[in-house]
Amino acid sequence: METTDQTAWQADERLGAIGQFAIKAVIVAVTVVVATWIILDMLDDFADRRMQQFERTLQSATSIGGRQFWIKLENQLDQLADPKSDIAPEKKQRALAQIKVISDRWRPFLMEAVASIEGESSKSAK
Repeated sequence: METTDQTAWQADERLGAIGQFAIKAVIVAVTVVVATWIILDMLDDFADRRMQQFERTLQSATSIGGRQFWIKLENQLDQLADPKSDIAPEKKQRALAQIKVISDRWRPFLMEAVASIEGESSKSAK
């Protein structure tokens, strides 16, 4: 154990304080460079994946039209026209009743809004 301490002390004496600082600075610099390289590589991969995803989304959004569009439209029209896909009569009645309640609730407000847009006063509209 004494020889190891003595060897380290002799190395410290030969290098001096500036030499030790230089070695430590190089080690830190290499560590920072490697860490930065790894992080930038990960960011680059992430950006590539996001760009590919964006391109796929853009391609699917802009591919409306042509033969595929009309085939899809025809299939959807067939499906909507199929009597099997019709809504149950009870659901239709319930939806119509809900629409009536909503329209009765909002009609006075909308009539007043239309009257004020057209420049009429609320007294002359009644």
